[in-house]
Order: sequence, then C-alpha cells, then structure tokens
Amino acid sequence: MPDIQLYDCDTHFTDHLPELWSEIGFSPAEAPEVVTEAGTTRLRLGDRLFPRPSGPGHGNPKGLGHLIGPGEDEDRAVFMAKHNIAAAVLQPGFVGLSVQAVDDETTRLRLFDGYNRLASLSCARSPLSLKWAFLASVEDPRWSEAALLRYAEDERDENLVAVVVRPTGRTPSVRLNSPAVTPLLRTAARLGLPLFIHGGTGCFQWSPLADAYEDYAMTHAFGHMGEHMIALADLVTRHDGLPDDLRVVMLESGIAWIPSVLGRLTSHTRRLTGTVASPSEIFSRHFAVVPDPDEEHVAWAVRQLGADSVLFGSDYPHWDTVEAADWLAGFSDLCPPEKLAANTVRFVPGLSGATS
Repeated sequence: MPDIQLYDCDTHFTDHLPELWSEIGFSPAEAPEVVTEAGTTRLRLGDRLFPRPSGPGHGNPKGLGHLIGPGEDEDRAVFMAKHNIAAAVLQPGFVGLSVQAVDDETTRLRLFDGYNRLASLSCARSPLSLKWAFLASVEDPRWSEAALLRYAEDERDENLVAVVVRPTGRTPSVRLNSPAVTPLLRTAARLGLPLFIHGGTGCFQWSPLADAYEDYAMTHAFGHMGEHMIALADLVTRHDGLPDDLRVVMLESGIAWIPSVLGRLTSHTRRLTGTVASPSEIFSRHFAVVPDPDEEHVAWAVRQLGADSVLFGSDYPHWDTVEAADWLAGFSDLCPPEKLAANTVRFVPGLSGATS
C-alpha cells in the first residue's frame, strides 16, 4: 500500500508529570500528584486515586503504567514518522480525563486552566506539528466559554483546533443537552472548532453501565460505549438543536453500536414526540467517528454511517494504540485517502492546515 499522509485526531498529552505543573506555578500541594499504591503508579487528585483502583466502574489495573511510550516529543516523533502522520491533536491525558471529578469548584477550574495552559505550551514548543483541543467543563460552561475565547481571540493561539469534553459529568445533573451549554456550543461553531467527545474509565464520572461492574473488562467495554451513548442521545435530541456549523467527533466510543441506536432514537422520536429533524439526520449533518480496525462489525458500521463521517485516530501512547497500516487495511477501501482528507478538512480544518 502506498504511503498515505494521515492526520491524527486522537493522540494523548502526557499531562501528569509534576515538573510541568511546577513550571506554570502550581505548588506541590496544588498540583496533581503521582503516587505508588500497592505497587501501581496512579494519579492523586484530592483524596481520590485515578484510575479508580477498585470497586464499581474501576479503571485499568496497571494505573498510569499502561502506556506504550512516554508520549513526549522524542518517542512521538518516531511514532509519527513510522505511521506517516503529518499532524496530530493532543487529547487529554490522565489529568485532563480526571479533573471533572473534583468536587470543589475553585480547585477544579484551576486544574482545568492549568491543563489548557500546559497543552498550549506543549504545542507551541514542540518541533512536531502538534495541535490541541481546549478542555471544557460542561459543569462550568460560562467559565469554559470565557477561557476558550481568551485562547482563540485574545491570544490567537494558532495551534488550538478543537474543544473537547467528556461524554458525561460527575452526576446525571450535568448533561450535554442542558441549555446552559448552548452558548459554549455556539461559540465553538462560530470559531470553526469541532467538539470532540472523549471518555475514559475509572475517572469517577457518571457511568451507569460501567458502574454496574467491578470487572475491568466490563467497565472498559461499557464505560466508553455507555457514556458515549448518553452523549450521543443528549446531543441529537437537544431541545434547541445543535448550531448549524458545529461539528462533533466521537473518540474511542466504538462505532458498531451507533447505527442501531440512531435508528431506535429516530423511530421513537418520530412516533412519540413528532420531532421534525430525526437523530439520524442530525448525526449525518454534524457527526464524525474514528473507527478502530479491531472492533467487530466495524466495517458494517462504516458502511451504514457513510464514508463522509470517517476520521483517523491512533490513541497513542495508550495500550490500545492503532497502527496506521491496520487502519488503512481496514478502511481505505471504504473511505479512500482523498475522502479521508476531505473529511479532515470538513471536521477539523485546523489540523489539516485548512482555514475554517
């Protein structure tokens, strides 16, 4: 197969290193702490350990040790060169995926702000073509909108290409269908920034399917899928709809379940609510997916959802990193390189160098 230049929508920022937080003025007492408990390295925020070591909805038993590389410029450069990745978006690491669980608002927002400053700095300093997604808090949408505008308009950060949120909040009261989130979504759309949805297990989020299990295989299977199912339903059935120009990208959700769930949502909303725009139509207009070649029935799902909705993501440096050759072998016939490039321009214009 000839070399094909790829744009990676899902690579992770190594955001838990203490020296990073010290550099931006966090004291040891304020900064996320890396600790070793029972022989496993974990992140400590307040009185909680991440990933959650045990109990309902617990995370990876290896803790912070499940990475296949440090996720710093040196190893990332090797990975990007090997897989012909021209540019990549940094998605949240252990800290970014966990800060939503912090109860205290002042502490939570200081960590959100610190994460975004670190992601911006990391891209600005890197010799690689790295971009970043602004980490927003759906629990704090007014703060999130103001902070996003600071990076996008006041500082004009050229590496900012997206906004990212978790699919669920700490409790079921924090939802993506809330009217309070509408201004944030409108601002992202106006700025030409897609909304990435990214979950993670063992982060003390509201995850009703995963929280029914104490087996990591089950929490991982149901955590990502279950949380994204809630996010998808919330977004495609919003009372005030989605902004016309907003693009939404679902990351690490699996996709084989999406066509059937969309069909069910569409049939129920038509019969029971009389909704004019169906969830399936809204999905087709606004959403993209990042398929994993190892998922069963994934080729069928890509055909059902259509090639226009497909993007590439590696998940580097997590344990289930996707190899570019495997991805291309699985999907290049369904989504040819020129289609994949056009999709990237449409959904994440800043990643491919296109203007929004």
